[in-house]
Amino acid sequence: MAHPKRLGLLALLIPAFVCLTGCWDRTETNDIAFVLTSSVDLEDDGKYRVSYLLPLPGSMGGASGGGGGTAGGKSYYIDSEVGNTVREATNKLQMRMSRRLFLSHRRTIVIGEKLAKQGIGVMFDSVPRSPESRMTSFLVVTKGKGSDLMNTEPKFERFPAEVIRELTNSRQSIGTSTKDIGIILSFNSDPILTFLVPKESQGSNKPSHEIQMIGYGQFKGDRLVGIYEKQESEGLLWLRNQVKEHMFTFPTDGKEMSILVTKGQTKIKPQLQEDKVIFDVIIEASGAVREDLSNLDLNKAEVMRKVERKLSEQISKSIQSTIKQMQKEGTDSAQLGLIVWRSYPNEWYESIEENWKDTFKKAEFRIHVNASIQETGLINKNVINEGM
Repeated sequence: MAHPKRLGLLALLIPAFVCLTGCWDRTETNDIAFVLTSSVDLEDDGKYRVSYLLPLPGSMGGASGGGGGTAGGKSYYIDSEVGNTVREATNKLQMRMSRRLFLSHRRTIVIGEKLAKQGIGVMFDSVPRSPESRMTSFLVVTKGKGSDLMNTEPKFERFPAEVIRELTNSRQSIGTSTKDIGIILSFNSDPILTFLVPKESQGSNKPSHEIQMIGYGQFKGDRLVGIYEKQESEGLLWLRNQVKEHMFTFPTDGKEMSILVTKGQTKIKPQLQEDKVIFDVIIEASGAVREDLSNLDLNKAEVMRKVERKLSEQISKSIQSTIKQMQKEGTDSAQLGLIVWRSYPNEWYESIEENWKDTFKKAEFRIHVNASIQETGLINKNVINEGM
């Protein structure tokens, strides 16, 4: 007869052994198709086309060849399907795949221009409902179809998905994550999305199909109404206080000069004046001379002050250009309403919020820029002019 103490020990160990039977719901890696990026387009008949970029397991070994599989074959493939909803299209695609689509590694979602103009609200039902979909994935918009952007073949990266992610999250751009856009839309505000286009490289006998960032999609609610390009996109960085590195090229004494803004800070102070809102936009900027074709002597204080004034003017012009485009369409892309709400919460709820779009169109802006040149590089004049 077993000893009572041994029986008690067995009674404790048996449940523990049951818990150590293994992972009952495990998924093997070779049963999964990792999605690196996807796109959603609106077809002419009103249906949704979903496209996925998937790495090929048999082509992943080694780093031979450049981006897009220049060693003789691509290391990925793209497939798409159409449905009445985004999820239906995905399920149709899954029916012809031997592996389960896995979305946890997806870092970017490309939205076609036609869908963006109709409204991107549909994305905030399909994406958040899936536990695998990351809300930190970047939403980007492109001219034409999103699948066309995915079919580019950049040379520097193995997958177009990497180029899309790096351009969206670079030091020169404003990252537009799914979470951020969702929060902005939930407050009935106006988001922006990084705007990317396919672009052929230049100077090569066989041009490669690259991806280029041209600015930001201007949204009114969840609908695309325009694009902030060049000067307008530069001003948007300042208004949103997200300047990290930024290049200005402008004429000085008839010759061009390029200055890299290395640090920028923006403070926006709203004032209420009867039925009008006045914004004081205060800019502090530091820059470094990167090229000077004017041959100015930057050792002289009066010359340096002249260049700094020129830089201040360029920053002010870019901000004014952005404000003009925002007020024309009535889109608060710089989230200025949020600044008013934080400064005057009672007045916002009582009288401003309901008519904010009209109030914003009539708002007055006072721009104050203080720009300084912190460095000129290793020289103050072109070295070949020293002895001339």
